[in-house]
Amino acid sequence: MNSLPKFSGPDLDSSVESSYPNIWQGEERKEWSRLLIGTREREIPLILELCRNFNGPFGILYVLVASRCGHGDGRYQNPEPINYDDLELFLYTFQEFLEQDGRHHLWVSSTSGEGQFVFDNHNLIYAYGNLDHYESQLASAGFSRGTVEIPVPHCHNFHAEFDRIEDELMAYWRWKRFPLQADDNP
Repeated sequence: MNSLPKFSGPDLDSSVESSYPNIWQGEERKEWSRLLIGTREREIPLILELCRNFNGPFGILYVLVASRCGHGDGRYQNPEPINYDDLELFLYTFQEFLEQDGRHHLWVSSTSGEGQFVFDNHNLIYAYGNLDHYESQLASAGFSRGTVEIPVPHCHNFHAEFDRIEDELMAYWRWKRFPLQADDNP
């Protein structure tokens, strides 16, 4: 399948992908610190690389904000923690869908508390954990510190070509479903 745009920028041309110039910025609040990472492409391999040396196991939260297939919107949690190999298999199985369709967000967490990554429908990765280590990994991969800005206006694209894949992802596990939270679909 050809690359499809998940997220389009200010001209709202749904045939053109909006991307970032491989940058990160730090964000701090009283409750948390994180990196906001914007990539040109291939967010799934980056997430896998950032958590490669975690001890695991891992949890996945698939946040479906707009189904084209009749699945209820909600937060879908994998039923039990998985090891890195199973995480890699799941993410690579659904890589194109996760990277090229805007109907969802994805959370990957080390259940031992080593780190967490949220990949949202703006093609951004929010990284929690050892931020210094992530910055080192990102710099080694050619990323630089900068300011990440979501284009305004913008649109999220939901592609009919991925409807079958949505069904396959929803059938992959016996997901535990929870309601969406207010900030899941800003």
